[in-house]
Amino acid sequence: MDTDRFWALIEQARTDVEGEPGEDGAALAKALTARLVELPGAQIEQFAAEFERLRGAADRYDLWGAAHLIGSGCTRDGFLDFRSGLVAAGRHWYEAALADPDALAGHPAVAEAIEWNDDSAIFAELVGYAPANAYRQVTGAELPAVGETEPAAETEPAGERWDFDDDAQMRHRLPRLASLTIGWPPNEGCRC
Repeated sequence: MDTDRFWALIEQARTDVEGEPGEDGAALAKALTARLVELPGAQIEQFAAEFERLRGAADRYDLWGAAHLIGSGCTRDGFLDFRSGLVAAGRHWYEAALADPDALAGHPAVAEAIEWNDDSAIFAELVGYAPANAYRQVTGAELPAVGETEPAAETEPAGERWDFDDDAQMRHRLPRLASLTIGWPPNEGCRC
């Protein structure tokens, strides 16, 4: 399955739910599963492999820092859910976030997550299970392992690690997201 076809399936599922992924991505996962069951098992495997490749490419400290700000903290397992949500957000947001994680400050679900302290739309855990669920429905078998399905404790994300609880570091590295979550500027008289 080529990249364009992969993203088309994501967008079709997003259209099916009118862009509202639901709590933990439940609505989008259901819509994506419905789209995937229309494919033969081999194409579902290819979709799953591309999903894992994209989710793996987002396994970076700068994106984990963004997830930490958006979710008011983020475990390694939560970061896997965040990366599922990042893929589920569609090609535009996925590519924008990989180019500049701070761009997520403009994502409507991120603003909503921060305002309502509810990150379940952007931490879309259930979307990550859609390929396996579809494969099981189509073939009656379990999806063969195609990549990361659980966060690997022994692997480190790419990039430079920093202290996510250091407000100054967060403001420096992710200024737009930090302004939404930890307040900006640090004091009213600052012209930082």
